[in-house]
Amino acid sequence: MFYYQDQYMMSLRTHGIEVPIRNEKIGNFFKFLKSHVKSKNIDSNYSKLSYNSLKLCHSNRFIQALIDSPEQEIIKTFELINEKGEFHRYNPKNAQKPLSNLVESIFYRAQGTIEACTNALQTGFSYNLAGGMHHAMKDEGRGFCLINDLVIAAREIQNNNLAKHIWIIDVDAHKGDGTAALTKNDKSISTLSIHMGSGWPLDSKKFDSNGNLNPWFIPSDIDIPIEEYENHLYLKRLEEGLSKLESNFPKADLAIVVQGSDPYDKDQLESANLLRQNSESMLKRDLMVYNFLKQNNIPQAYVMSGGYGDYAHEPYINFIKSILHEIN
Repeated sequence: MFYYQDQYMMSLRTHGIEVPIRNEKIGNFFKFLKSHVKSKNIDSNYSKLSYNSLKLCHSNRFIQALIDSPEQEIIKTFELINEKGEFHRYNPKNAQKPLSNLVESIFYRAQGTIEACTNALQTGFSYNLAGGMHHAMKDEGRGFCLINDLVIAAREIQNNNLAKHIWIIDVDAHKGDGTAALTKNDKSISTLSIHMGSGWPLDSKKFDSNGNLNPWFIPSDIDIPIEEYENHLYLKRLEEGLSKLESNFPKADLAIVVQGSDPYDKDQLESANLLRQNSESMLKRDLMVYNFLKQNNIPQAYVMSGGYGDYAHEPYINFIKSILHEIN
């Protein structure tokens, strides 16, 4: 089952935001699905995430801030003001809609992740055409991720007694730092992140002024940092990481795959340019994860996560094309 709503199609430029997140990533993928997937396999009939669900991983202070001052939380999450207090990648004069409207769209996207996880447990495979907000922390959104739909969905599934142990496999170009921080003491969720070994978010200070480890450096259960000179080892390192996940952690009742397309060599986000994989490598990556989970009889739920610019949809379409005969 594929989960999609028109609410997903938030246009950042309509809100005055100039980050290269294009509606076309979701829109072109959805257009492909409508032409190649049976209509009964596309679900748009679900409500947005409730504020109550946020309590599964976010603090009461942050939840209240989302209610009281959503625009300020969007500004912080999308880094729209720089250190000098000036607007950064943001021109409110071009805004046709208030920033607060983005919160509703994001809540629909997060609920789609819960729906995909629930369905995957029934069918073996499911896909949310959004989600993957892996940078969101307990007390704040960051890195374009307002809330952490991955941990929310995992704990919602666990609270409903649908699964005990869950894997979160993150192949986005950036480290899944929020997910790692939120689950660091949670033995029921195992995390793997393969990501750029340098650059954002690992280009900031590792320790704060008091000597405490900054939360974005909290390790996943399995971290696979790839330096620019190691790009040719990307698939080999991923295969090794999956083998460690299988050997060293309890078998999952469900896997959530954070399928970022930003390692793609056509991606247009500057902060992802240290990890560059061509179309063939991206497809091998996705099929490696898919077949690994299938061979281990682990239900798998996918979210789109990062992917920026005019070509971000291509890896998703190539992946679904290659497994369409199995899932349609």
